[in-house]
Amino acid sequence: MAFDIETLVTDLRAAATQDRPQQSVRSVLQTALADPVAVNEGIPDYAENEVVLFEDDSISIWFCRFLPGQTVPAHDHQMHATIGVYRGAERNEFFETAADGVALQKSNEVVLEPGKVLQIGPDAIHAVSCASAEPSLAIHVYLGKLTTVDRSLFDTDTGEAMAFSDDNYERLTRADQG
Repeated sequence: MAFDIETLVTDLRAAATQDRPQQSVRSVLQTALADPVAVNEGIPDYAENEVVLFEDDSISIWFCRFLPGQTVPAHDHQMHATIGVYRGAERNEFFETAADGVALQKSNEVVLEPGKVLQIGPDAIHAVSCASAEPSLAIHVYLGKLTTVDRSLFDTDTGEAMAFSDDNYERLTRADQG
């Protein structure tokens, strides 16, 4: 059966209104990504690296492309997130406050390959990068309206938290690239 992005969006929207939305969203995404090749063939070739496929107060559904060598600075979401990869590989590095109470230290790393799904909590701090020679393509689902939430970016060297803004994003991205 051919994959249809509109059907996935409809199914994820319905899952977000269930009694256990985290589990429902995970189930829908796992089922859809069971055949990552079909998903890759069925999703349009978007020009942008991030595309909001749908968003309302209950759910935000994004297409995300990470290019080889690209790292998104450490950040939080302030809501539950479910990530499903269908092409390439996506690395999620998680951070916690270090023993000194100031700096951040890496606490875990998860690499998602095609067909794999990861859920993270609202307080998680993570950096995302492409872990493959080809671009990583994924669907990221947030249980809330991500574009309107006050989120933070983090300098992983100093532990400094700052507003998630374009300027701060660019500053941290340049710092990571040397």
